[in-house]
Amino acid sequence: MSTQTDRSVRKPNAQRGKGGKSAKRYYKQTAHVEARRDGKPLVFGWGKHLSHTDKVRIQRRAIWGLTALVLLLLAVVITGSWINLNIVIPGLAITTVNGHSIPQSEYRQMVAVKTQLELNKLYGPNGMTAQLTNLEQQYAQNSTSATNTQKQITDLQAQLKKAAAGSTQHADLQKQLDAANRTLASEQTKNTTLQGQISTLNSQTLPAEKQGFTQSQIGNDSATWLQDDELIREWLTTQSATIQAKINPTTSEVNRDFNSLKANMPKSNGYNTFMGQMGITDDQIRAMVTILDRRNNALAYISPQVASPSYQVFARQIVLQTQSKANQVLQDLQKGQDFGKLASQFSQDSNTKSKGGSLDWLTRYQYIDTAGLNGPSLVENWLFDPSRHLNQLSPVLFGNGSYYIVQIMNIDPARTVDATLLKSLQVNALVDWLQDRRALPGQNISSPDQNKLFDVNNLPQNNILPATAPAVSTPTA
Repeated sequence: MSTQTDRSVRKPNAQRGKGGKSAKRYYKQTAHVEARRDGKPLVFGWGKHLSHTDKVRIQRRAIWGLTALVLLLLAVVITGSWINLNIVIPGLAITTVNGHSIPQSEYRQMVAVKTQLELNKLYGPNGMTAQLTNLEQQYAQNSTSATNTQKQITDLQAQLKKAAAGSTQHADLQKQLDAANRTLASEQTKNTTLQGQISTLNSQTLPAEKQGFTQSQIGNDSATWLQDDELIREWLTTQSATIQAKINPTTSEVNRDFNSLKANMPKSNGYNTFMGQMGITDDQIRAMVTILDRRNNALAYISPQVASPSYQVFARQIVLQTQSKANQVLQDLQKGQDFGKLASQFSQDSNTKSKGGSLDWLTRYQYIDTAGLNGPSLVENWLFDPSRHLNQLSPVLFGNGSYYIVQIMNIDPARTVDATLLKSLQVNALVDWLQDRRALPGQNISSPDQNKLFDVNNLPQNNILPATAPAVSTPTA
């Protein structure tokens, strides 16, 4: 039974043989072995010993490393450029005063504020252009009123002819006519005054102001005023607390003038526009207003000190073109030769040569002032040194491109000053005072760097500050 059962379950031998043969069949497959060395170099002949996996890993790291390096270099360049443009270059000195540097950034801020102040003066709501418009409107209104008054006079004259002489009507009309004639005379006088003001603004004041509104003028003035402020602050350190308080502006003064700057801007150029065009911040504007206020306070303090009567000297001078000639003339004077004769013979100053070099009586600042002799401060500082005495002869002094020898002939501690001269000296007192301080021994003030002075990065944007003055129109005959 069991045998039969086994036979019925087992497969025939032939079938088993076929199955066995099929089980032994193999298929050939190719497999990429990552760890296998391919013998190829990776770079410059190196890397033959590396597997493909190692090479791919190195290549990926190299790409990421190079990318990171490029990004790092780019960040360094951008950061460096920003630092250079916003910190290094603005911090470079445009001029120095006794070792103290005035950076380009401060100069740029002063140019911006002075430009805006000039725009306010020309085109602001209370500026010259607005004043001209207002005068023209007044003139037009007054002219209309004068025309109406003239018509009234003509009408009254016609009525007066018809009225009976000696009648009440005649007397009343005559009174009205007299009053109208007075009104007309007043209106005509006013028109004449208005015409004169309009003409002066149109032909003199406005053109002169526009001639000074240029990059050159504003730039040089800004650099000079920053130098001046340095000199004023250095001088203040030697003064009493009372004088310092008079000249250093208070917070309220700065706020007043800061608000005035904003209030007087042209309607087309608001405060935010101004800051954008000028590239300047609120704090920087206040800093420059502080400098301008300190300058104004210094003028208010110094100007009254120019008074009459004043300490004056009577002096004479010889002006020579070369130092060798000046040294020779000085030796001749020291040997006792006549000053007047040498001045008449050798002096290059045509104004004093014929007078034996006489400068007449001089008060402080008269010698250097533009309304006076416009001479060099070095000479004036010598003349007004308190230690000077009668007949004292100066050494050879160099200034304004010439060589000077001066002599004190007389001294008056209290002499009257001409009223017209005094007024001019008071107006120019601060400029003259600063000019004399610049010429004092030990002062070391460098000339402003001209390249930085007119660098486009230091000037207002959008060409709001003209490079050149407008052409001056020549009146036709």
